[in-house]
Order: sequence, then structure tokens, then C-alpha cells
Amino acid sequence: MNTRRKYNLEAGFTLIELLIVIAIIGTFLTLALPTYKGAIAKAQSRSCEVNKRMVATALEAYAIENGGSYPSASGALNELSDKGYLGQAPVCPANGTYAVEISADGKKINVKCSKHENP
Repeated sequence: MNTRRKYNLEAGFTLIELLIVIAIIGTFLTLALPTYKGAIAKAQSRSCEVNKRMVATALEAYAIENGGSYPSASGALNELSDKGYLGQAPVCPANGTYAVEISADGKKINVKCSKHENP
């Protein structure tokens, strides 16, 4: 009976062992979290770049079908959506807003995001 009692006392983990495991997990998390946040920011930036290229392509298609003239810069996104060049106005994943700039001669377009730099 004495042997059985010893076995029951030795079963399980000690408090020190559990604290060491928690410390190791915490260390792994502190190493992984900055990498994860960086990957999220990079994905948002790339998604924003794709959205800007999509708007630029839709503007070019609009100009081709409308005799070389672009929509007004202030309402370009809404007009592109309304006329079917975009399924819907794109949304920046970082909650930025898109703005369209069209040069005075109408030969150069630029799509900017309030949260991400242009390339």
C-alpha cells in the first residue's frame, strides 16, 4: 500500500514545470508576434496596390470607350462603379480612402491612397 501512495504523489506536473512551459510559450509568442504584424501590414499594402492598379485600369477602359476623356477626378470612383467598370468602389484594407488625380492634359492618371504611399 505504501508503493501505491508514492505513485499517486508523483503523477502530474509540478508548479515549476508548468511555469517553465508557460515561459517558453511566452518567449515564442514574443518572437512571432512582430513577424505576424509585419506580414499583416505587408499584405494590406499589397492589396491596396492591387486596388489602385484596378482603378487605373478601369479609368483607362472608361477613357477608351468615351473618346479619350476621363470622368471627373472627384467622382471618378462612383462613376466607374455606376457604369460597370468596377463591380464596386474598392476599399483599402487599412481603412484608407482612394483619390484619383488626372493631369490637366488628360494623359496621366494617378490613384492615391491616404494610408499607403505610391510606388
